[in-house]
Amino acid sequence: MVEKFKLSNGYEIQGMWLPRVTSITNVIMKPGLFYYYGNHKNFATAKAALNGAADWGTSVHNSVEAFLRGEDEKIDKKVLPSVHAFEEWRSQHKTKILDSSSDIEKQVCDFDNHYAGTLDILMEVDGSLGVLDIKSGGSIWNEYSLQLAAYMNAYNTNAPPKRKAKKRWILRLDQYEECEICGAKRRYKTGTHRVTGGEKHCAHDFSKEKGAFEFKELLDYTYDLDGFLNAKNLWEWLNKTNLKRIKNYSKNKKTLKLF
Repeated sequence: MVEKFKLSNGYEIQGMWLPRVTSITNVIMKPGLFYYYGNHKNFATAKAALNGAADWGTSVHNSVEAFLRGEDEKIDKKVLPSVHAFEEWRSQHKTKILDSSSDIEKQVCDFDNHYAGTLDILMEVDGSLGVLDIKSGGSIWNEYSLQLAAYMNAYNTNAPPKRKAKKRWILRLDQYEECEICGAKRRYKTGTHRVTGGEKHCAHDFSKEKGAFEFKELLDYTYDLDGFLNAKNLWEWLNKTNLKRIKNYSKNKKTLKLF
């Protein structure tokens, strides 16, 4: 049971086990999920839709990363509009990746605060080096700011002075067909078509699928990092039974006793 917990919630790095950033931020209440579940017939259909959305997000991430590495053959054709939206975003900004082999899907860790994670892209945008996170959901949620604060802190902990990250950004990629009559949008991110907006009784004449993006810089880094570390304390409390059994959890190693 402990080994399963370790595998699903963290990384083994330099002989130590460190919890994953996204596992820690899962303790934060997500009000949007209540609305999401409420719009499905039952828990099973909602869960299936969430799994479909997660698979879609993975495909978007992998395809954007393949595009950045010049591996066009690895781009999933069903998410091409999202990749084109990413291209459109880049055309509006001066962007630079210093090392595509190490700055995409970059693993970072903080042994002092005992956590690790994998940031999407370390990139210069309009002259500033920062952490760029790709999202494919319906909104930019507040809890993302804690996730990116954790990534930036862990990266900067080990980065040379001239390569410290200064900024954090969320780039949300979307794709949909739009009704030419009422403006409703139809998406296929969850495994089934989902129509939002527009007029309920419209006959709907949908356009070809197109991509769109939403770009946001996150401010208040220090405040967000404090929020993440507080969330980590709560996550540790909730998982104390498993954590105290992990002999190579870096916090156990450092303090000899976690609780």
